[in-house]
Amino acid sequence: MLGVLIINNMILKILFLFMAYSILGWFWETPYVSFSEKKYINRGFLRGPYIPIYGFACLTIILSMSIFRNLDDSIFLIIIQIIFISLVSVIWEYFTSLGLEIAFKTRWWDYSDHKFNLQGRVALDYTILFGIGGYLLWRFINPIIDGLYYNIIPSHLIIVIMMFYVVFLIDNIYTFRDLLRLRELIIKLNNLKTSFAGKYDYIFEKAYDSIMERDEGFVKSLGDYKNSLRRELSSIRNKGGNKLALSIENKASQLNTILLKSKSISRLFEKYPKSPSKSYSYLLKVLKNKKS
Repeated sequence: MLGVLIINNMILKILFLFMAYSILGWFWETPYVSFSEKKYINRGFLRGPYIPIYGFACLTIILSMSIFRNLDDSIFLIIIQIIFISLVSVIWEYFTSLGLEIAFKTRWWDYSDHKFNLQGRVALDYTILFGIGGYLLWRFINPIIDGLYYNIIPSHLIIVIMMFYVVFLIDNIYTFRDLLRLRELIIKLNNLKTSFAGKYDYIFEKAYDSIMERDEGFVKSLGDYKNSLRRELSSIRNKGGNKLALSIENKASQLNTILLKSKSISRLFEKYPKSPSKSYSYLLKVLKNKKS
């Protein structure tokens, strides 16, 4: 009976810590990104104020730091602890990036412009920052979170945790649906590109370039892109390329249908405004800026 109680308390604390650090991660990252982009951005894949990767990473750090429990404090030990936390953070960030790209055909952050980066998924400067931040969190913030956990009335704590995870689960279901739609979009775009056999991709590139020649705020909707494409098709017809124009128009019609069905996806790009993609950057930029 005692063993079951201990296990239940341990599970409850893990659920609480994941909740707490997912929320803290959102409050850490959302202001930073919003300030960088000079507008409010609700950071994270999910709709609510929480970022699960922070919950998982912080939980891993807190549970694994027990290996240093009985060691005397020293500068050398602190450096080792920061390096250890950096490794935990970089592993989570790298494999999260890789997993999302494999599953949903899109990369959501890119450190390629940072020195000492690995495939653009992780970078040394951010890894060091996460290491130092993680150490400070473990050393100074976690005792406060621990105290909060033990000072909440157990029945109230259970209600709060249950409410959080019900909302969290629903949020995950809807977000997973959006990500599946994004995957479908990328696959269909790839099929369109394959059907063109690489011969006429420049038409779409040129259409996008003609839009971007104006101020950046001009690209706000799919309609802008379609109007530019129509002008390009008209130009091709005037040069006697009716057959080519008809072929491109048919493919563009398929593309427009895909994009029009993807309204909910645009919020993901708002959350990750610098998210790149291996292909179709010009189309994804239109999608990012499309009004919901």
